[in-house]
Amino acid sequence: SVAVLPFTNLSGDANQAYFSDGLSEELRATLARSSKLRVMAQASAATFRDRQYDAVTIAARLGVAYLLDGSVRRAGDIVRVAADLIDGRTGFSSWSEIFDRPMDDIFAVQADIANKVANALMAQVTQAGEPGNALAASGGTSSVVAYDAYLRGRALYGLGADEATERAALAQFDAAIAADPDYAAAHAMRARSLTTIANQYGKVGQLTGLYDAAIASAQRAIDLAPDLADAHSTLGFTLFQGRLDARAAHAPFERSRELGAGEATVMARYAQYSARTGRKRAASEAMQRALLLDPLNPLIHRAAGSVEYAARNYAASLPPLRKALEMNPRMSRAHAAIGDALLMLGRLEEARSAYAAEPVEDFRLAGLAIVEHRLGNAQAAQAAMETL
Repeated sequence: SVAVLPFTNLSGDANQAYFSDGLSEELRATLARSSKLRVMAQASAATFRDRQYDAVTIAARLGVAYLLDGSVRRAGDIVRVAADLIDGRTGFSSWSEIFDRPMDDIFAVQADIANKVANALMAQVTQAGEPGNALAASGGTSSVVAYDAYLRGRALYGLGADEATERAALAQFDAAIAADPDYAAAHAMRARSLTTIANQYGKVGQLTGLYDAAIASAQRAIDLAPDLADAHSTLGFTLFQGRLDARAAHAPFERSRELGAGEATVMARYAQYSARTGRKRAASEAMQRALLLDPLNPLIHRAAGSVEYAARNYAASLPPLRKALEMNPRMSRAHAAIGDALLMLGRLEEARSAYAAEPVEDFRLAGLAIVEHRLGNAQAAQAAMETL
């Protein structure tokens, strides 16, 4: 088991952080394709970005045997990548190397690091379809221009700040595809970006077009890279959440489960779909896998709460939701989800307090309208409803 820490940006330019972060995430994704490795998800590993603890402590907190640490210095067309594989039990380096390469050789550097790390962890881990070729390491491109735009888009998408940021991310994915129309990972991220824009900012008259475009992008990614788990997962998510077509979403979600056992977000999406379609055992198994891969990600704990709620285990949904809020007190929709569970348990006063704490207005108002009505406060319920 291994965690890839966010590589340190040594370029002297904070605007280059997207590249060092993106490179470490691409390495993580490459290693995760190996069925013989358990690779910690990005969000959990990123909680130790500031290196405030020693290697032994970080490895223990993440529950992994090894850490892959490193740095990136980018100057013009030359990039220097230093990688260090650290034994989590001792804190000593098991393998380290420095790569000085031109930018157009960055994909070979990724593949080289991934292979050497895998081989340092266990002999002969690299097999067909596992870490070992440059295109797989980069997500399917040999274009530095496309790759750079893709990493910029991923950095913006990860911020999730507002509609302008989401649309800026979409523009970068479009730029990546313009530079390389066969870049499967960029098509998959474009689909996720379109789905996010539709879910959070789309107007009624725009939704069908946005979801159709997202589905087409996800399908294009699958056509280009049939084994890309995230593309199948995104297609299933958009069919289910966008078109409300649970039957059509079944096949891509099942395929994502087969291909993406090493991806926490893929397993969490599959778990939520399974829970909401009445498949409790499949949902529970997938959610436990996601929590194992990404135990420090509040989004995964919020998803675990939603899985329990969908299974009508209302009391059991509360601990993971509260855990998510401990990790991120500003998290959206977690207070409302707690309110929903408390409402179903008949704990109406507690539910009202939970809804009142929800930062997302539509979730807060909907919950308050319902709980005030249940409490017999017709005037307060009507006021919340009218505002909603």
